[in-house]
Amino acid sequence: MAEDDLKSYWPGTVLKSGGSRLFRLVFLALLSLTAVAGAEVIKMEAKTGDRFEVKARKIQPGEPLILTWVEKKSDLATVDFLGRHYELKANSGQPVFLPLGLDLGVKPGRQILEIALWSGYRQSDQINLEIDILARDFPKKKLTVDPKYVHPPSEVQERIKREAEILDQIYNQTSPEWLAKNKFELPCDGRLSPNFGQQRIYNNVPRSVHAGVDMAIASGQPIKAANHGRVVLASNLYFSGNTVIIDHGLGLFTVYCHLSKLLVKRGVKADRGQVIGLAGSTGLSTGPHLHWAAKINQARVDPLALLEIEF
Repeated sequence: MAEDDLKSYWPGTVLKSGGSRLFRLVFLALLSLTAVAGAEVIKMEAKTGDRFEVKARKIQPGEPLILTWVEKKSDLATVDFLGRHYELKANSGQPVFLPLGLDLGVKPGRQILEIALWSGYRQSDQINLEIDILARDFPKKKLTVDPKYVHPPSEVQERIKREAEILDQIYNQTSPEWLAKNKFELPCDGRLSPNFGQQRIYNNVPRSVHAGVDMAIASGQPIKAANHGRVVLASNLYFSGNTVIIDHGLGLFTVYCHLSKLLVKRGVKADRGQVIGLAGSTGLSTGPHLHWAAKINQARVDPLALLEIEF
C-alpha cells in the first residue's frame, strides 16, 4: 500500500471498442469513431478546420483520457474538464496533447469536455463533448498490519502532516513539457495483482481505496522507471516507505513504493528502464512487493492503462 491508502490522513482514457454510445458531440462539423489497436479514437473537426482526437480505454473512474490536437488551424485551444482549465498553444513545437484523468473517486454521470478555439484574441469556434462516466464496482480486501499504521501514534502525526504537504506541492508543480518517450513499460517482472481500486480494510478498520497495483517480487530485485522523466521525490515516507516519484510532464506522475533501497536522487533525470531502486517491504506493507501508482493532475488512475496508450 502507498500514499493512496492514506487519504483518510492526507488531504490532499484509451477506449475499448463498443464505447461510442458514451459520447455525443455538440457544435461540431464532423465526428467519427474508429478502432485503433484495440482502442477507440474519437475524431472531431471544428468549422475552423482544427481537428482533435480523444483516446480512451474505458470511461470509468480511474481511467485516463488522451486529447490530441491533430490539425492546428487556430493559435490557441483552451480546454475545460472536471473543474480544471488547460491551454494548448499551436506553436509549441511539440506534439500538442493533454493527458486527462478520471479520478478513482469521480462520480458516475455526464461531464462536458469543452474546447474553445482562439485566433488572436478572438474566439473562433467551440466544441462540447458530452462524456458519460459509467459506474465501476471495486472489490474489498481485509488485511492485518502493524497497528501503528492504522492508528498512527501522536509522535508521528507531525511527520505525516509534513509529508502530505510535500506530496501536495510535488503534484502541483509538474513540468509543462512532455518528458516521456513512446510507450510506458512495467517497472519489474513481479507477479502482478490488478487490484487497482480495491477497498482496503486494515485490522477491521476501513480505509480508502487502493489507487495502484501491486507486483509481488523478492526483496532486493531491481525496480525500473516506467518511462523517461524527472525524479521529484526519492525519500522514505511513513506509510509508503522508501518511495520514488517520477514526473513525466503535463501533469502525469508515476509512483514506486516500499523499496528496500533508493538508487536515484531528487532532481535527476530517469530513463525508461533505468533501475531506480530495489524491491522491499518498507512502510505500510505486508510483504515484499512493489506498489506502482499513477496520477494525472491529482487524479488517481490505473497505471496499467498507461501501457496501452500511445502518446
